[in-house]
Amino acid sequence: MTDFRLLRKIVEMEECVVPALFKPVQFGILKKLSAGKGLNENEKRYLRGKMKAKLAILEQLEGVEAADGKSAFLNSLSSYYITGMDALKHNGFGWYFEPKLIEVINNRLEGRVSVGAKSLKFIRVKSLQKRKWEIDNKTGLKYATNEQILRDVLLTKNDYTRKVWVQMLSRYRGMFVKEYRKFKSLLSPGAGIDYKKFGV
Repeated sequence: MTDFRLLRKIVEMEECVVPALFKPVQFGILKKLSAGKGLNENEKRYLRGKMKAKLAILEQLEGVEAADGKSAFLNSLSSYYITGMDALKHNGFGWYFEPKLIEVINNRLEGRVSVGAKSLKFIRVKSLQKRKWEIDNKTGLKYATNEQILRDVLLTKNDYTRKVWVQMLSRYRGMFVKEYRKFKSLLSPGAGIDYKKFGV
């Protein structure tokens, strides 16, 4: 059973967790539990389903220092990878960035969660097949390749990331992407991005 203190924290953060982590019906069940009220059979079924997995993830975050919160939270997910500006920085481009928003492509969560000073934005997709990422050996975190970051802009709708990505392509060319010629057309003045050319 989930820790009572965690239930109270979740209930107190209603504006943050609904609907980002829990649907209104699910949140109603958590409120009943935190108030010590019994659940009907239908509510118990909810609690045994996806809600159980979400609560397990949140329990793992309990007691974790804020600095390690991102790693602990993300490593508790099975299928995900980090994209956007945080991935660019990890890949060695844009070392001067200090992204406050971390975009996470995954197949379980949708919405935003704050972990310490960082805000995690979860974008849910049906499958992570055919997506390209690499695992950081020190943290175990998964980061999108530079090529994948551009493809993900369609999902994240982060125009700033797209602009920075094109700047990095212009500056570093073959060091930035493996098949520079495939992306070279993005550097022509006034060129729009035709994502079909890049496998999207």
